[in-house]
This record gives sequence, C-alpha cells and structure tokens, in this order.
Amino acid sequence: MIRLLSRAIVLALAASCCAALPASSRELWRSGDAYLDLSGTVREIALVSRGTSSEAFAAELAQCFPPAEPSVPTPTEFADCPAFATVGDERVGTSTTRLRLRMEARANEHWSAVISFDNEMLAGTLDTFEAQAGNDLATRDFVDASGQIGTDPVAYRYSLYRGYLSFESDHLEAVVGRQRIPWGVGRLWNPIDRFNAIRPLALQPDESPGVDAINTRILFSDFSQLQLVFAPGRDSDDHSYAARLQGMAWDIDYGLVAGVFDGATTLGLDLSANLGEAAGRAEIVYTHPTRDVWPVGASGPARLADFWQIVVSLDYNIDWGSGIYVLAEHLYNGNALGFGEGLAGPILGLFEQTPAAPFYALTSPDRFGGSQVITRSSQLTGFQATYELTPEMRMAAMILYDWDGESAVFFPSVVYGPRSWAEITLGVQTTAGGHFSEFGDVPTTGYLILDFFF
Repeated sequence: MIRLLSRAIVLALAASCCAALPASSRELWRSGDAYLDLSGTVREIALVSRGTSSEAFAAELAQCFPPAEPSVPTPTEFADCPAFATVGDERVGTSTTRLRLRMEARANEHWSAVISFDNEMLAGTLDTFEAQAGNDLATRDFVDASGQIGTDPVAYRYSLYRGYLSFESDHLEAVVGRQRIPWGVGRLWNPIDRFNAIRPLALQPDESPGVDAINTRILFSDFSQLQLVFAPGRDSDDHSYAARLQGMAWDIDYGLVAGVFDGATTLGLDLSANLGEAAGRAEIVYTHPTRDVWPVGASGPARLADFWQIVVSLDYNIDWGSGIYVLAEHLYNGNALGFGEGLAGPILGLFEQTPAAPFYALTSPDRFGGSQVITRSSQLTGFQATYELTPEMRMAAMILYDWDGESAVFFPSVVYGPRSWAEITLGVQTTAGGHFSEFGDVPTTGYLILDFFF
C-alpha cells in the first residue's frame, strides 16, 4: 500500500513537470472580443480504504440463489446470505492521475463555448462491489462520451467533463450541452438539486458529473429570474423537466422549483437570509413518485410513497485570528432507505426484487424518486468548521451524526498551497457506530490529493 501511494505521488509530480505553470489560462488567439483560451489541471488522488471483492461477492451470492431455483427466496434468506460477510473484507488502495484540459472560445459578446476533457490513469484495486454499485446507480448521460481501456490493476479512462455552447444577452441566457446546474442553498445537503447534488463526504467537493441539458434563464432584474431546464434521457420516459423562479422579498432570497425527475413530480422551496450576524438557509422539497418499485421484504411491486425532504442550516464567521467559519445543518429525508436486517444490514435498501426472475438486483433510480440525496437514516445533522492558519494553509473538520442509527463520521482535512500553481490536500474519514446505522459500516479512508494548474 505504501508502494502504491509512493508511486502515485511520483507519477503526479512527473506529470506536473510538463504542465505546472502559473495558474492562469493561456491565450492562444484574440481579435477584439473574440478569443481562444487553453487551461488545464493535473490532479493526483491516492486513497487507502477497505472494500468488497466483486468476484467473491458474486460467487457467494450465486451459491445462495442458484438461477435454477423455482421461487424467489424470502427476504430473511437474502439478508443472511454469506455474500454480505465479504463486504469491507478487502484492503484497497487506488491511484488516479487525471489530466483535464479546458478550452474556452468566444466569438462575440453573445456567443461562447467551453469544452473540458479528462484523461485518467487508474491503478490499484478497481474491480469492487462498491465501484460496480456506483456505476449501476450513476446518472446516464444523454451523450455517451466516455470509455475505459483495461481493468485491475491498471486502466485508462477518458470522459467529457464539460462541453456546452452559451448565448448571453441583457435579458436572456441559454446554455446547451454538458454543464453544472447548481440549485439549492444547503451547504452539506441539497435535496432541491435534482441535477448535480454533491454528497457531504465527497473527497472532491469541487467535482460534479454535470448533466446534458438545455438551460435557459430569463432575467427580469438583478434579483429575479426564471430558469427553465430540459435534460433528455435515453428514453422519453426518462426526460427531466424543471423550472426555478428566483427572487428576493423582504430581504429574503427565495427559489421556487417545479419539475419532473425519473417520473416523479417535484415541488421545492429554498430560502436564505441574514439572521443578525449569521446566515440562515432552508430547503423544503415535496416529491410525488409515479413509478412502481419492489423493495426487499415487500409483498410485491408498488408505488413509492410521496415524501418530504427538509434542510435547515446556520453558519457564522467568528472573529478570531484570521476568522473561523462554523456551520450547523440538519437534514430530514422522508425517503430514507432504512438499515435492513441480517448480514445485509445497512446495504439491504440498495437491492430490489425482480418480477422477471427469482433473484435480487441492485435497485433502480426509481427507488429514490428522482432525489440525489440518498441516505439510510431519516435524520442527519452536520457540523463544519474551517480556519486559515496562513495564507497558504487552511484546515477543515466535519462531523455528521445519524440520529436513527446513532453513528457518526469525523472528516478532518488540511489544504496547503505552497505556490499559485500547486495545492496539496490531505484528509481522513473515520467512523463510529453499530452495524445497523448510517456510518457504522463505512470503512476508514485516508486520501491525498495533489493539484497542479497550468
């Protein structure tokens, strides 16, 4: 494992030798308002954790439920299958070295375009049950512009990160292509964001997959606008439609959202305002699913019940030293998966029964009702604090607590930027709690991120 981390650092440093220049885009061409710029980053991500061998898990699962069985096993039999004893049984280490190139072009004051492409070298333990589950549940892009060559222990992967055409005028903005559509005001959880919500424990909180969409803004004033979004799916039933009205009333910023995601009708409200010297925020989301799901333990397929999701948060800057930023935020998730039973424990909710065959499969996105905030506990609270030790170094710490399962995760990190073109992040996630909890079975993970900008 130490050899893997050492190799990852050497690889990143070698790549940076060719790329590391002051962190600014390079102007390739300019004529009046028109220009063409090129910029890029090299990022090395090395982590050590525990995972699940996909091969061992699949073999044990097949022993529990042979395909020739004439009937569907009971949920208790499924939950006690020895396959789940292999979860988290394998020590894993991975290294990802990513070269991201970004090109921005502008034709005039109205038209511009951006394309950003990733090339990644992956090394380590790549073929795990967790990785396969993440791929199966990931949002499918309308335009497939990615691929991978190779598997364990080394692979090359390429993907389109951003690619869009933009039009801007005094009262209208329109963006077509793969883009980031950030909605909501929560700092840790954003249930109102049905396109690109980022989970609070993400090792790369600056990363979002983006969405292929047509995104239009009608600007009424500096404080009010109407945003209309259409995100096509692979099938017509998977199209997403949404609108967000944003404005200000009585010194309160508000956003009203209405849309359809994965066939689920969604209504939402977000609010933000100053509360004395602090800032308060809230998100309230109501979802009406229209598709049937068959969770493990249910007697048959049925419509997912309507549910609410609510976030309230308060943050404040303490005037001490260079200033300490503190945040407290609470999430109520009415669509929590629950903790399951037997050896399957907390991950039982990630499976569903299938009418077509006597077997279990990873659940479809329909189980989440279009939401990208996926939790097992219905009540979660997060605390976060950041402090800048020097202009080059800052520290952060986060604690998330699960009230239903009585578990917690502690997430400290340090970011050091010795040069304008380089940044180092070192962090660890460690947990406490029982088997039937949100975080009790989450493995301790240590990671290192090296960024070089050019």
